[in-house]
Amino acid sequence: MTRRAVAGVLVAALVVASGCTGVLSGPVTFSASEATVSDAALQETGYEHNSTEKKEVSREFSAAGQSKKVEVTNWISEYHQRVGLPGVGEHKVAVFATFSSPKVDVLGKSFNPLSKYDNRQLAEQFTSQLKSVNDVRKVDSQNRTMLGKTTKVTKFEATVTTATGIEFDAYVHVTKVEHEGDYVVALAVYPQKLPGQSDKVYRLLRGVQHGE
Repeated sequence: MTRRAVAGVLVAALVVASGCTGVLSGPVTFSASEATVSDAALQETGYEHNSTEKKEVSREFSAAGQSKKVEVTNWISEYHQRVGLPGVGEHKVAVFATFSSPKVDVLGKSFNPLSKYDNRQLAEQFTSQLKSVNDVRKVDSQNRTMLGKTTKVTKFEATVTTATGIEFDAYVHVTKVEHEGDYVVALAVYPQKLPGQSDKVYRLLRGVQHGE
């Protein structure tokens, strides 16, 4: 399951939860708020906004002779820094991304799989858009601040191959917090030979904005 499809199955159990099919009428909708990075953090780190996309997933489920349409809205924002690689030229290989997904709490239970993912699972799921990510190894873990909360940021090293065929040794940082009814994931990927990136990642984390 990739980050773009993660909400597609998170509510499969929703319509079979006790009493739900008879109580909920019409489409059931869950929407996350956008998670973005402040202009100040971008200016300080040299990162640029690349895209913010709304990902709407709709599924029809059947239970107890009834059908229920469930609609979930996630948000993905990506930020890039152009990096010069020897023999290759400048490429957007330093990436910071945020992903927000609704908690989907029904009858006291969460049906979003992100609730159970640890940082290694998040790193594996949210780097799936790359051609390959191999030899993922944990190298560090620190408590940092995102959205006013202390969160564990795990740093991994890996061998990354981009969709354009560029291969390099990379560091991957990932963390997750619960904020205003959503799960907010932040992920950074950049070449190991690029100096000063850890500090930039932590600054970007402090600059994450979400909700009201």
